[in-house]
Amino acid sequence: MSTVLIHRAGPEQREPWHLGMAHAKLHVRGRLPGAFGFDLAAASYREARRAGLAAVDLLPMALPGSWMVNNKVPSPVFYRWLQPHNRELWALLVELLGGDCDTWLARGADERASVEAAVQRLAAQDAAARTGSAGGAAPGTAAGLSKVLALLCPDTVPLMDDAAIHFALGSVPRPDSADTPSAGPEHFVPMLDWFAGEVRSATPKLEQLADEYELAPLSPAQVLDRLLWFETWGYRVCRTPSAWWWVTDGARDAVVPMPAPQPPDLPTRVPIDAIPDPAWRDTAREALAVIHAGSAP
Repeated sequence: MSTVLIHRAGPEQREPWHLGMAHAKLHVRGRLPGAFGFDLAAASYREARRAGLAAVDLLPMALPGSWMVNNKVPSPVFYRWLQPHNRELWALLVELLGGDCDTWLARGADERASVEAAVQRLAAQDAAARTGSAGGAAPGTAAGLSKVLALLCPDTVPLMDDAAIHFALGSVPRPDSADTPSAGPEHFVPMLDWFAGEVRSATPKLEQLADEYELAPLSPAQVLDRLLWFETWGYRVCRTPSAWWWVTDGARDAVVPMPAPQPPDLPTRVPIDAIPDPAWRDTAREALAVIHAGSAP
């Protein structure tokens, strides 16, 4: 089994995260209707850009398309973002986020500052549309913008839900709901940096997973993005045919499928020693051992 190692930047993260069973997780996610449609839309946008259509001209479709991955930004914000005076802003943003992760990591300080400024300006318009007053930044703008830009710049921008930002950077609390994202625009560029570095370090395994995935065309960066969603939130959503759990045994953690019957009232992170069912404990420990063994070269 191939295991992807992910290096998290949070203050409590010391050991790499072992992301095992990646092939299975991609397919479980890819069969969700919204995820399936989102992946095909991103592939269509990629083909449109190869045919010569400017990414900014795809924005009117990408905005509602982001709802397929539960973007919480409402249509009045989209209306503001689509105003003619914003076209240049979006064009600059998609240009600087174009290319791949290596392209992003090579951006200079001025270019990075331009991305930060553009994101802040769009966030302020989000706040104005929701509250009726200009200024500030609407909660959850990082997630909202990322779910649009991940369609237009799929090899650079991951989905920035709070769960993903908490996992990667530790800079927001771990959420109990995906319905009220709180991470503001200040998390956008740090998340781009982290994601680009992880794609670069795991490229060979991500390329293999992309080649083997048949539900939709995915690049290595898109593979990591989809797996990041599953590891941080999707395992709580995907409960059939098997329920997935985040289990821990000493220093080892992983998200694994566990057969029924499930012990009642399990926490989000399940210490194996706390489970009274010995068969359940043994199955979880075996899954952990396989995943951690799969990280060997």
